Amino acid sequence: MAITAPLMSLRDAEPVPTLLSRVRQELAAEFVPGRPIRLSRAPGRLDVMGGIAEYTGSLVCQYPLECALAVALQPREDRQLQIFSFNLYDEHKPFTFRMPLDALANHSAEVLRREFSEPGRRWAAYVAGCLFVLHEQKLIDLRNPTITGLNLAVLGTVPQGAGVSSSSALEVATMTNLLGHFGIADRVTPMQMAQWCASVAKRLVGLPGAMMGPVMSWLGESGAMFRMVCQPHEIQPSLRFPDGVHVIGINSNVRRDDGGQAYTRTRSAAFMAHRMILEQMRHMGQSMRRELTGDPMRGYLANLDPDDYKRFFRPNLPEFIAGRDFLDRYGTTIDPLTAVEPDANYSPLHAADHHVLEARRVRRFVDFLERAARDTGDRRTHLLDNAGHLMYASHQSYAMDAMLGSDECDLLVQLVRRRERDGLYGARITATGGGGTVAVLANRSDRASTAIHQIMDVYDKQTGHRPELLAGTSAGAWHIGSSLVS
Repeated sequence: MAITAPLMSLRDAEPVPTLLSRVRQELAAEFVPGRPIRLSRAPGRLDVMGGIAEYTGSLVCQYPLECALAVALQPREDRQLQIFSFNLYDEHKPFTFRMPLDALANHSAEVLRREFSEPGRRWAAYVAGCLFVLHEQKLIDLRNPTITGLNLAVLGTVPQGAGVSSSSALEVATMTNLLGHFGIADRVTPMQMAQWCASVAKRLVGLPGAMMGPVMSWLGESGAMFRMVCQPHEIQPSLRFPDGVHVIGINSNVRRDDGGQAYTRTRSAAFMAHRMILEQMRHMGQSMRRELTGDPMRGYLANLDPDDYKRFFRPNLPEFIAGRDFLDRYGTTIDPLTAVEPDANYSPLHAADHHVLEARRVRRFVDFLERAARDTGDRRTHLLDNAGHLMYASHQSYAMDAMLGSDECDLLVQLVRRRERDGLYGARITATGGGGTVAVLANRSDRASTAIHQIMDVYDKQTGHRPELLAGTSAGAWHIGSSLVS
């Protein structure tokens, strides 16, 4: 699937025009006037339902936001890579990162990760890492002396640390630009591109490197919910919301801790539960004199029937277990991104409760929305209410079972729930939890909009955090590609 002709004007889609203006005004000494500049853009994403259940194989539903990351590229005459950030490192002034192309070509990912872990450099890893991966994949050869250096300038309107994938948007916008610059876009599939972006996050930044963020930022359709069954990545047709209904995000302005201990522990506990349930299945097979071969769940808790889980397996899962005890009895898990720590305590029961039941919640959520799109009147409202209540259930499970809740996000959800008569159907904490953004399913109406702004005012007064409304939608980077401007 190659990048095709743009479906929208890239130059008119913010923050592209702002970035281009600032490059010309503030970086004229580096970006040579009169020479072409290549532009690209990728949106942030709102996790509507699914969230962390991505790694246990659930259907996950995401929505492309209007806020985005933009990248401007111009070749240099030397062999230096220069990256200019207008607001990713310091919101008030540009910040510059420099690195020779030879360093990217000759150093390992481990060495580069240590370099990028130095203060003030982590943001640049997402940009330089894209070049590194393209070199590693042999799509370009950074050792070739005919390849010149690059100036790359980045500007974003995606809030950082809010759980709306600012880093994925930066990777995708950068990768889109580089593919256009080197003329190799037609040699890359969307899933390859997303995998390479995830590899950048994992290997050069040290984060889990999930796929959902880059896939959505690349392929998301404006105004539609992007759906993927994460086994590992089965893309489903996009879903349009019923007429007069949309989702918006409210950024609590409580910054999430990417890759934090709580997220890692919950993830490990989910895979520990998977290992324990598989062992129970084997014992059940032996008692019936049957040999169990393979994994009936096919490696994913999402494939376990929730009723079977409650009846046969949940009663035998420990609420808490020490990592050392698990390792002694079961060995390792199948998760390639986390390791069970001997001295840590885990809750396989709570993690399994969240993941098994969340997979069903997402499926039912989509079913209610699809049926609401076909119905009218009270029946339609009832279906939307049902979808919203599943969002509330997901939110509570994040706090009680996944243990990734946030007091501030709890308050926002409570405030939404009190205004259901104003056309607000449901709300939940998003992404990996621990703060960040709340997704809200609501009517497109003046009454609902007024209620949202009043909720934000109450939240501001009670917490001292000024929330940010994340409304609007825009197309993923694949739909608009990159463009050269003079």
